[in-house]
Amino acid sequence: MQAFEPYMALNTHVRKPVIHISLNPSPKDILSEKQLTALACEFMEKFGYGNQPYIVWLHEDIDRKHLHIVSVRINEKGIKIDHNKEAIRAQKICREMEVRHGLHPTISEKGEKELLHLQKVDYPKGEVKEQVKHTAHTLLECYNVHSLSEYNTLLNLYNVTAYEVRGNVNGKEYHGIMYGALNDNGEQVGTPFKSSKFGKPFGYEALQNSFTRSTERVKKNGLADRTRQEITKAMQNIGTKEDFATRLKKVDIEVVYRINTEGRLYGITFIDHTNRTVFNGSRLGKGFSANVFNELFNNPEADHERLIPPLQPTSETPREQPVDTHTENEQQQEGQQTNDRPPEPFEKWDEYSALGAVDILSDLLEDDHTREYIDPAFRFGRKKKKKRRRPRL
Repeated sequence: MQAFEPYMALNTHVRKPVIHISLNPSPKDILSEKQLTALACEFMEKFGYGNQPYIVWLHEDIDRKHLHIVSVRINEKGIKIDHNKEAIRAQKICREMEVRHGLHPTISEKGEKELLHLQKVDYPKGEVKEQVKHTAHTLLECYNVHSLSEYNTLLNLYNVTAYEVRGNVNGKEYHGIMYGALNDNGEQVGTPFKSSKFGKPFGYEALQNSFTRSTERVKKNGLADRTRQEITKAMQNIGTKEDFATRLKKVDIEVVYRINTEGRLYGITFIDHTNRTVFNGSRLGKGFSANVFNELFNNPEADHERLIPPLQPTSETPREQPVDTHTENEQQQEGQQTNDRPPEPFEKWDEYSALGAVDILSDLLEDDHTREYIDPAFRFGRKKKKKRRRPRL
């Protein structure tokens, strides 16, 4: 802490001169100290604290390794480092690091724990309403879904269904969402529930807004690229539906087929549990539509060369060499500061993780430190102090 004192002495007007950041990896991933240090250095560089003195502690006092970083908000010129919208900027940096290094998208620590322990809805167990509500909320929070159809496919894995109802009351059209429980055969059991019984976040308008945000997030972070590449790999020398599903299961992608009574495959959905994103096949491109897979599975004379997309070059995969997403201008600026750059993280992910990739920064801001990131005066607007009048004598 003595390294901070010269900086703090340059500006004694800063009320909170010390900043505390917590980086929390997922408990299912194993990272070396070298990897964690590289992540901390990269984050601080992007966060604007690369030239500041900072201390990094590695803690294991909870069920995962995590880092605590402490630094000083005042630079060498005595100027306070801009703290406006720090939480938003920090989360954006985390997302960019995930994409750059091919890491899992992250969710909150609470959401991750709930997803880890999430079970299928058990109708005979009782309290069906609470089971359905908890499942619907957890999956919507933890996965990116583009439409009600994709959301319903994800819910079906946990014995829940959701569907839209429309009607007309006094000449005014309305849209509603119904939720229900399923048995292990996919058949609806019991009485379905109106979304209003669960609250506004489960209603039609809220879901549409959630789907829009997911679509923007998937596009911005390029989450479809990894899924599309893995599916293309599994399609090479494709065999039966079961064999194809087994191949994808090995890379943490679940495939759901929709087949009619005549055996025709009319729908296919991919659930990427690494990216935590759901894609109807056609959303990934024409080469991944149900018609293509129906032809590959059911027509022995199918033209594989025409139907199967070519493999894209993978000479620079995130595991072997992190993809640089900086612009040319940023690269030129960084070239002038070569000595100050943090080490590139992890030449080989597989040496440290059985999954070949890692979750990082799952919970960047711990609840008890959020106030250090956003000053209430900036969040709510400054309030003028009222003058106290002295009583007249």
